[in-house]
Amino acid sequence: MQVTWGAGEFTGNGIVRGVWRGADAKVQWCIAHGRAFGYMHYIRGVGALAEARFFAANTIGYLHRGLPAVDWEAADNAAWGDSAYPDRFLSEYIRLTGVRPLVYVPQSAMASVAPVAGRHDCGLWVAQYADDAPTGYQSHPWNEGAYACAMRQYSSHGRLPGYAGDLDLDVFYGDRAAWDRYVMRGA
Repeated sequence: MQVTWGAGEFTGNGIVRGVWRGADAKVQWCIAHGRAFGYMHYIRGVGALAEARFFAANTIGYLHRGLPAVDWEAADNAAWGDSAYPDRFLSEYIRLTGVRPLVYVPQSAMASVAPVAGRHDCGLWVAQYADDAPTGYQSHPWNEGAYACAMRQYSSHGRLPGYAGDLDLDVFYGDRAAWDRYVMRGA
């Protein structure tokens, strides 16, 4: 789930000074119930080192409990297209935490981001949708196997029983032990 945005400069839509206030209750529920979870920082392009420090400082209680990820996409990101930006972010975040986050990226930008993630031994979490139609869980989504990644988001209009509304749907290419390796050191 998205937990932080930028370096504390953004407030709006339930986000207060860069932190979604609803995230912690969801994370604490997962911890209390032994559920795997991930937590994500949305890069806004306001300073790579400042953003990495902000993410690390505001999620320190989740470290080694959940899988960290960084969201690198065009919307609301002043640094979009500058592959040195996520490189600097990852260097600083890894220096601070010792954990290598997954790097979330649209498939259309994968070619420019994959080398950066590879230099830092970070897995890729790739978003690519067949269309925008509502769909349920798929164990083998459209275009699967066309490229290597640790996780694949195949819909932002997912539908699951018991939840009314859109959900992002993903497939993680590993078992719980692989997930836990990312949680502990990100490799």
